Amino acid sequence: MTSVASFTVEIDIPREKAWEIMQDLTVPHNYVPGLLKTEMHTEQLTGVGTSRRVFKKMMALDETVIEWNEGYGFTIKLHDGNKDKPLPQSTFTYAIKDAPNNKTYFTATMQYQFWMGKLGDIISQILVLPFVKNEIRDVALAVKHYYELGTKPTAADIKRLRLSNA
Repeated sequence: MTSVASFTVEIDIPREKAWEIMQDLTVPHNYVPGLLKTEMHTEQLTGVGTSRRVFKKMMALDETVIEWNEGYGFTIKLHDGNKDKPLPQSTFTYAIKDAPNNKTYFTATMQYQFWMGKLGDIISQILVLPFVKNEIRDVALAVKHYYELGTKPTAADIKRLRLSNA
């Protein structure tokens, strides 16, 4: 069974401006909580096949674009070389659409399938999915901060945004 965690925020910039920022795949460390740096694997910097490696304190993770919707978003596959990681068949989608008053709706979505059959499904729903939902919410809020202000959000910024978007 595929598990899905999604969170939507309204960003106070037009969609076209949000897309200019979003399509720069070299800078997720500026808005994804916990990422320290990004290294590109491909000379290609946009579109399907673009690949990068992102680094956290204790791990690195490869991300490859598997779907590209020009002006509206993309989907990346999370993996470690040829292996799926951190969970089998994990994808992350960044999507934007026009919101009223020249603003943008941004939606972050993670889909994954936990291993171990039905037992894995139960473990995922009870233990993993609540954690993933919180992580996805924080990514969306951090994106909002970065897109609106152009600065890397701090933990305090994300906490403030959690309260104002509750």
